[in-house]
Amino acid sequence: MNLIETGTNHLERGEFELAIECFSQYLNTDESNPTVLCLRGIAQRKNQNFDASLDDLKKALTIVPSNASVYSELAVTQFHKKDLISALENMNMAQKLEPENPYRYSSRAYIKDACGDTQGAIEDYKKCIELDPDDAIAYNNLGMLEDKLGRKQKAENHFKKADQLSKDEKSPFFGMFNMDKEEILNKDEAQSEIENVIKNKQAKEYKENDTQKPKQTIGEVMMSVFKSKQEFKAFIEFIKNGFKS
Repeated sequence: MNLIETGTNHLERGEFELAIECFSQYLNTDESNPTVLCLRGIAQRKNQNFDASLDDLKKALTIVPSNASVYSELAVTQFHKKDLISALENMNMAQKLEPENPYRYSSRAYIKDACGDTQGAIEDYKKCIELDPDDAIAYNNLGMLEDKLGRKQKAENHFKKADQLSKDEKSPFFGMFNMDKEEILNKDEAQSEIENVIKNKQAKEYKENDTQKPKQTIGEVMMSVFKSKQEFKAFIEFIKNGFKS
């Protein structure tokens, strides 16, 4: 098992310092590998080393300046540092680079809401749903925002749609929501779970892309992350499994 695989396994298990050590060893021999820089940036962020995370992600961005996933990761770290303006700017870049990726809109909606732009967040969730009508999470979050604005009927309709999708056995969101209001996770636990699921999925994709045969160029590897509808569906499937784990 090579250093990237070992480091990614540590990252998935929450062993962030060991992951950082593996990625750092790899970067000693290939300091300009954007995939590993991004992975180490994620591990640094998970280990609360936000400045180090920013350094890695910004360096990766200089190597692959048109990669939406790096912009997105950078935005997440800036969000954790409460630099909401920079986070929104970089998530805007991710969305511009991948305008047909529904995940870009749902991610930006979360930041917009934190910035106080509730209506802007609502519009992004609507766009996400337009691109992926089966996204129960977007319906649920949209309902929460409508409820915050006092639009009770709209909120209820969105909650019902999320519930309907969660009861469809063919839906990747089957079993996720509970309209009887049984609280499975509180807000902080749910947010932490979502972040863990997203990072684990992205780490796996980075590892798979880096070892794919025939060997891709670094730019091709990075540009492939969350590029297609199928890849996004796989990501949603992973979210479902993550909530059940």
